[in-house]
Amino acid sequence: MVRIFVLASTYSQAQRLAALFEEDERIEVIGTADAARFRATRKTPLADVLLVSGHTPDAVAEAEVPVVLLSDRELDENPLSKTVRACLPEQSSAAEIAAAITAASADLMVLTDAQARQWLRPGLARDTGRTFMESLTARELQVLRMLADGLSNKEIAPELGISDHTVKFHVAQILAKLGVGSRTEAVRLAIRRGLVPI
Repeated sequence: MVRIFVLASTYSQAQRLAALFEEDERIEVIGTADAARFRATRKTPLADVLLVSGHTPDAVAEAEVPVVLLSDRELDENPLSKTVRACLPEQSSAAEIAAAITAASADLMVLTDAQARQWLRPGLARDTGRTFMESLTARELQVLRMLADGLSNKEIAPELGISDHTVKFHVAQILAKLGVGSRTEAVRLAIRRGLVPI
C-alpha cells in the first residue's frame, strides 16, 4: 500500500482530493494540508508520495519524497525533477492519479502524451504525420508498412528483393528518423500518425 500526503492550495481542495482514494485499497491517505499549514510544519510524516494540487512551489522544491503534481498552469519548462515524478492536469481521473502515485512510489516518471512530445523531444510536438512521411524514403515507408503487418526482416527481404542486411539498415534508419527505440514503438507511432493503415 502506498501512503500519501495530500497538499492543495486550500484545505477543502486537499480534502476533496483525499476523498478520491477512500475506496482504493492500494493507497492510504495519511494526512492533508493547505499550502499555509504545510509551510508551517514542512513535514510529510511516513508518506511515500506527496500529492500536490495547485501552485505550491515551496512544497515541491523541498519535498523529501516523490511528488505527483496536479496543475492546469501552462508549463513551458519540464517540471519533472528528482522529486517531481509526475505532472498531470487537475481534471485527471482518480484512476489516472492513482496510477501516477503508484508509479512515483516505484521511482518511475509519468508524462501525458502532450508532455512527452513537448519536453522529451523538442520540435516533435510541431511535427505531423506528413512531416514524418516526408522524412522517410519510399523504401523505408514500404519497410515500415511491412513491419506493421508483422513481417520479420527475413520475410521482408525477399518481398522487396533486397538482403537481410539492407532490411536491417532500413529498420535502423526508420527508428532513428522517428526517434524511437524499437520496431514496436515505430509501428505504434506510425499508426497514430496515420502512416500505416490499421
